[in-house]
Amino acid sequence: MEDFKEAVKPHPKGLIIQFEVAAGSSELKVPSGFNPWRGTLEARLTEEPTKGKANRQLVEEVARILGIPEKNVEVLSGHKSARKVLLAMGLDPDVAVCRLNSWR
Repeated sequence: MEDFKEAVKPHPKGLIIQFEVAAGSSELKVPSGFNPWRGTLEARLTEEPTKGKANRQLVEEVARILGIPEKNVEVLSGHKSARKVLLAMGLDPDVAVCRLNSWR
């Protein structure tokens, strides 16, 4: 759980979550682990990284896990990269870390 705190940072609107994404995987797993070198959560997505499909799947899964509406989660950076920064609005970072960790 301590590791996950490195990937979740407070933001004036809620919190920032840093992800390293593997799109086109055989199974959906969010989060699938933690990368200590980059300080990011890892995610395996079944959608391919075309036309924003993988980004949408990541937003949907993060919103579901955190228990907030999808409209409260957005990709801030990394739209065309495996390294993504998400903004989750209206949630305390400690609550988010707890919820993300429960899906390990």
